[in-house]
Amino acid sequence: MTTVIAEDSFAYTTGQRVVGQNGGVGWSGAWVFENANFSQLVVNAAGLTVPGVSSSGGGLMYALNGALPLGHAARSLPQQDTGVVFVQFLSQFGTQSGGGSPSVRFGSGWVGNNGGCGSPVYALIDTTAGVFECTTVPLATLSAVVLRIDYTAQTTQMWVLPSLSGFDYLNPPAPTVQRAGFAPVFSRFSLYARNPALIDELRVFRVANVVPATPLPVPVDSRGALGALSGLMLLAGWWYKRRRPG
Repeated sequence: MTTVIAEDSFAYTTGQRVVGQNGGVGWSGAWVFENANFSQLVVNAAGLTVPGVSSSGGGLMYALNGALPLGHAARSLPQQDTGVVFVQFLSQFGTQSGGGSPSVRFGSGWVGNNGGCGSPVYALIDTTAGVFECTTVPLATLSAVVLRIDYTAQTTQMWVLPSLSGFDYLNPPAPTVQRAGFAPVFSRFSLYARNPALIDELRVFRVANVVPATPLPVPVDSRGALGALSGLMLLAGWWYKRRRPG
C-alpha cells in the first residue's frame, strides 16, 4: 500500500505560471518564487508519460524563454526525516549542464547535474560533500526518476529508468547509483531548469512494509584516504624514533 505525502501533476492551465498554483495534495502551500534573478516556470499543454506511471492532466513545466534563461519555482511540504521515503518524478532535461541547473533540489540532495560529471548525464548530488554520483543516462533522455531515501540506514538510492512497468518498490532492482552515509532531510522542493527542460508527476510517498536497508559502508574520498595515510606515516616515524637507540 502506498501512502502519498505530497504530489503534483502540474495539471494547470496551459501557459500559466506555476507560482501561486496550489494543485495536488499534501503540500504546505502554493508554489512560490524565491529569486528575482530567475524567470518563472510555466505550464505546457502535454504531460510526460512513461510506461508504469499514471499521468493525469496535461501539465509539465519548462523554463520560460526570455532575458533570464534560468527558471525557478519552489514548494514546501511536511519535513521528511524518518523511516524510508520515496521521491519520484518524470523529467526530460536538455543538454545544458552547469550554473546550478538542471536540478530538482530536496534539502542537501539534488537530482540533475551542475557540470560535475564531465558530460550532461543524470546525477545524484550530495551538496554537503560536493560529491556527484553520476549515471550514464543523458539528461535529454525522458526518464522516470525514483529516489529511495532511507533515514535508518542513512543511504539514498536512485533509479533513472525509461519505464517503471513492473517496478517493485519493496524489492527493487539494483539502483542506477547510490550514496552511502547520505539521507537528506527535506521540507521543500526547489526546481531549477533551462528551456527545454521538462518535469512532471512529482510525488513523495511511503510504501507499507518497506524494510530499512542494512547501512552501506560510507565511502572514503581521496582526501580522507590521503589524510589517513599521512597520519599512519607520521605515527610510523614517531614509533621509529622512539625505537632508535639514543
